[in-house]
Amino acid sequence: MDSRGGFWQTGGTVAGPRAFVFRNRRWLIAAVFVIGFGVYSLDRTSVAAALAAVLSSHAGGNWHFWMHALVGLAAALVAVGSFWRTWGSAYLGADVVFDRQLHAERLLADGPYRFTRNPLYFGNLLFTMGLGFVVSPVGWPVLVIGMWVLVKLLIRDEEAGLVAAQGDSYRAYLAAVPRLFPSFRPLVPPAGARPRWLQGICGEAMIWAVACVTVGFAITLNPAWYQQRMLWAVAIALPPVVWARRRRSGTAAPAAASPTAPPASGH
Repeated sequence: MDSRGGFWQTGGTVAGPRAFVFRNRRWLIAAVFVIGFGVYSLDRTSVAAALAAVLSSHAGGNWHFWMHALVGLAAALVAVGSFWRTWGSAYLGADVVFDRQLHAERLLADGPYRFTRNPLYFGNLLFTMGLGFVVSPVGWPVLVIGMWVLVKLLIRDEEAGLVAAQGDSYRAYLAAVPRLFPSFRPLVPPAGARPRWLQGICGEAMIWAVACVTVGFAITLNPAWYQQRMLWAVAIALPPVVWARRRRSGTAAPAAASPTAPPASGH
């Protein structure tokens, strides 16, 4: 990385047996959501409804008050998680985010990558914790704990590939920036890369659709409305996601001026 905290260039991708989880992450993440929401048929009481019943009995207030508050919290977590994923995707580009290969031709030190090494996975966790309020207690461990385990495996595979490709330069980045939970201030100087917000927003259109519907559910508390609107929202969001995945930017990332490691200050 250059003295500005910019990009490393290797001109290739990293792949291998350890990258299996990364290459198949879309299917694995989909399985977590399908199973987590699917077991709702076994228990149609949501986590939010169960918690609202407990809180109304022990902390005062009626059930509807607590349901609005809890589902509102769920919507906020989903929205914040969506923002982190969009912010990270805007700097990586949809072609990298959705590619089956583990890209190591550039390591970013702009945008959210100055605060956390894995803003996309941090967003995944917030997003999933929010949706954990609207699944059943049986589905909660499948969804939330399942996503946590999957994120840990993804980070393991991705960072192993990046260490193998970048060596000491990436190890310095590991020492400077936290793995998952972001710092309160940037820890690496900016490189000057410009975000591709259109690709970022379109690439994450589906999770924003889920966020909007969850906000509506916090207002209406109508499960039937939530399920119907969720299907429509996902269907509407699918075309921009497909567009973002197929689009390839013709602008190459700027090359690093020198291969020096980023400063490890403030960690």
